[in-house]
Amino acid sequence: MTESTKKPAAKSFESSFSELEEVVRKLETGGLSLDEATKLFENGMKLATKCNEILSSSELKITRLQANFAEQMNLVPDSDNVAEDEFDDEDA
Repeated sequence: MTESTKKPAAKSFESSFSELEEVVRKLETGGLSLDEATKLFENGMKLATKCNEILSSSELKITRLQANFAEQMNLVPDSDNVAEDEFDDEDA
């Protein structure tokens, strides 16, 4: 597969957000025809959606990692509690 036939890489959040900022800047500057402004706005909405999807995906990954970490921490017995439990069993 040659470079020109490769599927373009997915845009990073930073790249998409930077493009979105540029679109907003152009729209705020004004001086565009209605057609140009509409096309820019449409592109901006696509970029905003892409950024939102990336953020949501990252948030989900972080939530899962936190849940997995919390689960792992609960599986490891607390050494103080184990020692206390051993003493309680000996007293009985």
